[in-house]
Amino acid sequence: MKGNSSYFELGAGRWKRRVLGTRSHISSPLASFSDVGSFSVFLFAADGGLMADRANRTGRGHNALISKAIAKGGLSFVAQRIHNVENATEVLYAEGLARLTDAEGVVHTAGSFVPQLGRLNGRFDLDYRVLDMVLSALAADATLILGCNLSVANLSASDRFADIFGRLTRQPELAARLIVEITETYPLIGSAVDRLKMIRGLGCRVAIDDFGTDFATPAQLLQVSADIVKIDAAFVRDIRPGRDGRDSLYHMVGFASCIAPQVVVEGIETETQLDAARSSGATHGQGFFLSKPAVLPQFTQKKGEFGLREVG
Repeated sequence: MKGNSSYFELGAGRWKRRVLGTRSHISSPLASFSDVGSFSVFLFAADGGLMADRANRTGRGHNALISKAIAKGGLSFVAQRIHNVENATEVLYAEGLARLTDAEGVVHTAGSFVPQLGRLNGRFDLDYRVLDMVLSALAADATLILGCNLSVANLSASDRFADIFGRLTRQPELAARLIVEITETYPLIGSAVDRLKMIRGLGCRVAIDDFGTDFATPAQLLQVSADIVKIDAAFVRDIRPGRDGRDSLYHMVGFASCIAPQVVVEGIETETQLDAARSSGATHGQGFFLSKPAVLPQFTQKKGEFGLREVG
């Protein structure tokens, strides 16, 4: 990515924002528009303001494209392997990551469309959809071991949890090959902790995702029984030296190791970061340096092999 420019793509359109420091800027003090293909793109003004009417219309258009893509069956998932840091050929499991393909054939990562889901008409829950696809993949290939995200919000709401628990109990033979990754956008307390125990009681392994950020804190981690703790990528990108001669990643991994037998460092993009994860005492790593997200082929795999084809 050149010059700290970031691009957000949707269909035939492209929204470009130049990022300088922590603020967004364009060359003119006034909001401007540009046509890329047939899609009109709104750019933020230098002072961070925007014209509400045009922004709302752009947002509605974005939501409409997302709704249409979902209705047309555009939702899918890719899987990214979690590797042993001592021997990268050993794979613990692969995490299922949501993808959405629009009418133009453009594939969008979850970060570009998940924030829009709450504004769509009708009830749509990404956790349910991806869980169903992951369970189907597990049923089709007995060699796969897959992870699937589950938000604390869905654990906390009794009706939502009932739907998810029902999906899992209908196929109990798949539980041993499913890792439920808890995304802590809300505190993991009370009924959510009890319901997590119920999921684990089915035979699923539990992973705490993005440890060290949001509500995935040491205090929260002490409340649950986890099989895997995943250290947020921020801690391998910005490693701080400590007065005891050890660094911040070492201490994060050390605490996580007291809670779970397997600790994954996320966001490994360089050999130096892999070395840091290994030195910290982590058991596993995840990131583009080790493997890219990949699609699951539609044919039976040989026993013991991960049937994944990498995508860019």
